[in-house]
Amino acid sequence: MSNGSVERRIRRRSVHRSRSTAVAVSLVVLALVAAWLGTESVLRAIGRPPLFADPQTVVDTALRPDAAFVTVVEAVAGVLVVLGVVLVVLAINPGRRHRSVVEHERGAVVIDTRIVASTAANAAGTAAGVPEGNTSATARGRSTVVRIVPVTGVPVDEASIRATVEDRLSALDERFGRRVDVRVDEKGTLA
Repeated sequence: MSNGSVERRIRRRSVHRSRSTAVAVSLVVLALVAAWLGTESVLRAIGRPPLFADPQTVVDTALRPDAAFVTVVEAVAGVLVVLGVVLVVLAINPGRRHRSVVEHERGAVVIDTRIVASTAANAAGTAAGVPEGNTSATARGRSTVVRIVPVTGVPVDEASIRATVEDRLSALDERFGRRVDVRVDEKGTLA
């Protein structure tokens, strides 16, 4: 296996969530159902009373259902449909974590989106000349939203703040500085 393919696998594992938990839970449930059916069948074969319900009795009742059995079957079917939808969503969903891979001359660096957001908030606070607590940011994918609470009486230039944040984020990776939204609150705070 080449070094490049190993590096790609490491990047993918760092950025995407594992589906092994959902698979393990599904297999445990399936094993429990199979063990129950096997146990009930063995108990019937040796003439012992069933643990929960005799499989033959369940089949006979299913062939001649009454109102109570139909209600139970509908409830079980509803639970199984919900479980099936959850498992299909888990199988289709890419399971991305809030991380991004940044190319570096030595390899790849994995950056959490909180670091990108913190970098954007720091750059915006410095450019706006406001205290550290007056800026916040959120980063999702390639877009970053910066919120600034200005100091009362001190004007804030959104365009220069946006340019500063874009430059700082582009220094990390050019993808991060592409979509930056700066929102300045109308009410300021006292210094």
